[in-house]
Amino acid sequence: MGAKGLPQEPAARRTMPPFGEEHDELRDSLRRFVAAELAPHADEWERERWFPNELFPRMGELGFFGLGKPTEIGGQGGDVLHEAVLAEELAACGSAGVAAGLGAHVAIATPPVWKFGTDDQH
Repeated sequence: MGAKGLPQEPAARRTMPPFGEEHDELRDSLRRFVAAELAPHADEWERERWFPNELFPRMGELGFFGLGKPTEIGGQGGDVLHEAVLAEELAACGSAGVAAGLGAHVAIATPPVWKFGTDDQH
């Protein structure tokens, strides 16, 4: 115990409101993905002003897209905080272009399809 009886555990390892344990689990998964598959290539991708399109289906396979969308339309059934966790962790990859490119699917491309799309588009 630290000062005033507060735990010494680092803040990054404790669930902090408004996030819950499920958000922390997602954060851990995303952090591992970013460290293993994005960060090692970030400098190269920034220099080349390009990143591989294969990242989009890879993130979909891992369940990182559609986080805040209903399961009825193929989403993960989470909430806006799940999407916030995604944005935070992508920002740590070391490439603003990669973070923005992947994040655009969540924040820009998906909402109109979710709201106005046909069943086939969902």
